[in-house]
Amino acid sequence: MPHHRIHRKTTIIMRWGWGRPMRETAPNAVLSGGDRPIPHRLYKIIIIYYNIYCYFLSIMLSVGIPAELKANENRVSLIPSDVKRIVDEGVPVYFQKGAGQWAGFRDYEYIEAGAFARNTIEELYDTASLIVKVKEPQESEYPLINEKHTIFTFFHFASNKGLLDRMIESKAVCYAYETVVIKSADGKINYPILSNMSSIAGEQAFIEAESFISKKIPNHFYHIPITIIGAGNVGLAFMKRAIKMGYKNIYLIDKDEDKIKNIKSEVDDCPSTKGIVNIYNMTENNLRLLMKKSIITIGSIYNTGAETNKLLTNDILDTMPANSIIMDVAIDQGGITEQSMPTTKDNPFILYKNVSIYCVPNIPSCVPLKASTLLSNSIKDYVVAIAKHREYKYPELGNSKYKI
Repeated sequence: MPHHRIHRKTTIIMRWGWGRPMRETAPNAVLSGGDRPIPHRLYKIIIIYYNIYCYFLSIMLSVGIPAELKANENRVSLIPSDVKRIVDEGVPVYFQKGAGQWAGFRDYEYIEAGAFARNTIEELYDTASLIVKVKEPQESEYPLINEKHTIFTFFHFASNKGLLDRMIESKAVCYAYETVVIKSADGKINYPILSNMSSIAGEQAFIEAESFISKKIPNHFYHIPITIIGAGNVGLAFMKRAIKMGYKNIYLIDKDEDKIKNIKSEVDDCPSTKGIVNIYNMTENNLRLLMKKSIITIGSIYNTGAETNKLLTNDILDTMPANSIIMDVAIDQGGITEQSMPTTKDNPFILYKNVSIYCVPNIPSCVPLKASTLLSNSIKDYVVAIAKHREYKYPELGNSKYKI
């Protein structure tokens, strides 16, 4: 029986061919580690397994990391260490040159992690099929997106019908970070991607608010009223920062009465913070009462995938004290006031009579290294699952998928 030997060139193709089928015959072939002949039957088995490998590689999605185009967005979706983990899973990764520079990551770090560089965003979209971003696609990206693409990012469709219409037109598959939700058996809800960004947003929102008040009211004291609307991750991070900085007059209002009672109990358990936090059930009368005296307010209501209710109507805003500020962290979902519309870090405020309303939608971008690292860590396993068509491993991805 004739024998065939695997040629060294064929071995290289097996490793680097990325989907190129192996020929069924290889005259005068030898093993790369020696020249011992391989039986023809074993060689055919290798061909079969290699072609199966090529098939799965051909249907696998390749990952693309573009540079963010949204104003003042300094984050990057995937950091080099997580890119390496994805590449080690056999998933090809491409990145746009400079994508990570504002977060402190250089191109050579991505290349060392196994990713391939692309010069422009057009080249990236043309090469990659799974586009992993931080913020929603901008208008200049719309023509680049088509039916071959799967987009994984923060979308916030509820407040942006134009974006939703364009994604429908593109026929892309969209997964929204903000609607990836895990519900435990006891009914508790966890947002594995959104929660870290929310905590950063709460911390940074307090820093911005305190900076504003220090300029408007230079000799302000730590007893000025602070109102937190919504006891989620944003609101709690804001509250903790305010307590840490020594503020003594904090009001927490939420529709979940049991939750805010537990929060107050935890705060009161510490002698140094006892009595600092006062809680209110969410009613219109309570909200009006608090807004009449609140100097710093944060709007941190979040309804999964839905537009935020405009709880702070113009007639409520009319009653607020002079030089007061509202940090509208709910702006991604449309905003909590009737005046709210997205602003930028360069021009962050909407001025309505006596009230300044801060409506910057990408607050975590103020700390790009920390925010990029937390975001990347939280999505890397999802990226591998989507690329390999193994979404079934993470049922929560089903909640976030828009088959458009």
